[in-house]
Amino acid sequence: MLIGWIENILTGIEALNNILTAGIAITAFSLFLYALSFNLRDRVARSFAIILLCVVVVFTTEALQNRTVPDWGLELLLRAQWVGIIFLPPSYLHLSDALLVTAGRPSRGRRRNAVRFAYLLSLAFLILLGLGLLVGKLVVNGNPAPHLQRTLWTEVFTLFYIGIITLAGYNFIRAYRRMLTRSGQRRMLYLMAGATAPALGSYPYLLFGSGFAAQYPLFFWSTVIIINVLV
Repeated sequence: MLIGWIENILTGIEALNNILTAGIAITAFSLFLYALSFNLRDRVARSFAIILLCVVVVFTTEALQNRTVPDWGLELLLRAQWVGIIFLPPSYLHLSDALLVTAGRPSRGRRRNAVRFAYLLSLAFLILLGLGLLVGKLVVNGNPAPHLQRTLWTEVFTLFYIGIITLAGYNFIRAYRRMLTRSGQRRMLYLMAGATAPALGSYPYLLFGSGFAAQYPLFFWSTVIIINVLV
């Protein structure tokens, strides 16, 4: 009886997660269209639009994944999801650099070159994705959900992801400290908090934690729900 209750709870949590994922995708797409109404020559608006586009790709492909989709369709969606994941780090670095410029700390060339280099590395990872090297085959019966196998290049990308997001976070803090007014600091704080959640919620943790997630599915899905609510 207890097992039945747990299964019912898990089913409900999964359904709620699907609703939240679809809601995030729709909201991000709406914000992306809104961002396009701004002057895209402005680096803040342009980099923010790129982040939103990445979030749209990640959460739209995730929302389309369900039990009615055939195995080949699931694998296609999971691989398409990686397109958004790959370009999230450089877009965050791009935004952090643009915010520093807005805060009165223009780049002397190093930050801008770092942004360009990050985009080039992401392009290289995209090529690896197309060659089937960045991630492995689909684990159809994976618990608690189907996922792709990780490869050596997956681990390399994870280090790249963590490193670039950390550097972007450092730039966010620098921009926050350069705000001269409380209202400016408050807006920057809201932006930092809002930018952190998509970075945390977009990475496919099942690549590394599928064993733990399979053993504790209730904890896994509850954590996913919390992250999606934050996003």
